[in-house]
Amino acid sequence: MMHLLRNARGMRVAIDAHDASVRAWWAPDRYGRLADVLGAAPQAEHVPTGWQCAPPDGGHLLLHLAQDGLSVRLAYRLDEDGSLHLDCVATADTVTRFALAAPRFNLQGRGAAVADHVLRLDADCYWPGGRKGEAPLDVAGSAFDFRQPAPLASRLAWPALAHLTGFRHDFYWTGNGKLREAAWVADPASGRVLRFSSTQDSCHLYSDTGCFSLLAQGVEVQPGQVTRFKLAYRLGVQDIDAFDISEAVSMMSKK
Repeated sequence: MMHLLRNARGMRVAIDAHDASVRAWWAPDRYGRLADVLGAAPQAEHVPTGWQCAPPDGGHLLLHLAQDGLSVRLAYRLDEDGSLHLDCVATADTVTRFALAAPRFNLQGRGAAVADHVLRLDADCYWPGGRKGEAPLDVAGSAFDFRQPAPLASRLAWPALAHLTGFRHDFYWTGNGKLREAAWVADPASGRVLRFSSTQDSCHLYSDTGCFSLLAQGVEVQPGQVTRFKLAYRLGVQDIDAFDISEAVSMMSKK
């Protein structure tokens, strides 16, 4: 069953009660035109299903999962400023790995490409997939240094990444357990800007031709302990002159 959250700006967010995932998000562009900015089904790994929830109360939705000794309380809240907050509390009888599905975004809308989406990611280190056991690498001087904004396609054109069709990499920053803005992604064509905040100190960046996601890392719930984390996705608009982009944007939006 889908549940809709709404705010006064005309935003609508659809939450799937089956797996607690965000399935659609209608948001205005710089001209006020609404579009669904989720480009594909959510990215999911070790995501439990069978959540229970009551009908949403305005911009709030509370879901609960009780399964195989794992108990999770997940609260969604859509604010008037375009922020979708996720507040998660989990306990377990045994050591349990738990994760939420990550929404896959396309800020221009479905059917367009995300090559010109501009990413700023305040991460000092990265870890390429397939290199388990090795220490994270410093982003400085590499194609993975998004501390200054850069279009996704311009980085994938670097010789070291020319063989890749997108990003599948973990990024790390220094965290203190408080909710902080770790990344923003801007689409120059629509003016939409997505800001990603987390209480964690890492995220997984995924991208392909038609969508991208910033995935919170899965957590290991220890028996007898309460595991908490918070996430926030904030959607707004911004003029391209304010992006401070250091690399060229082609403004080509079709696949």
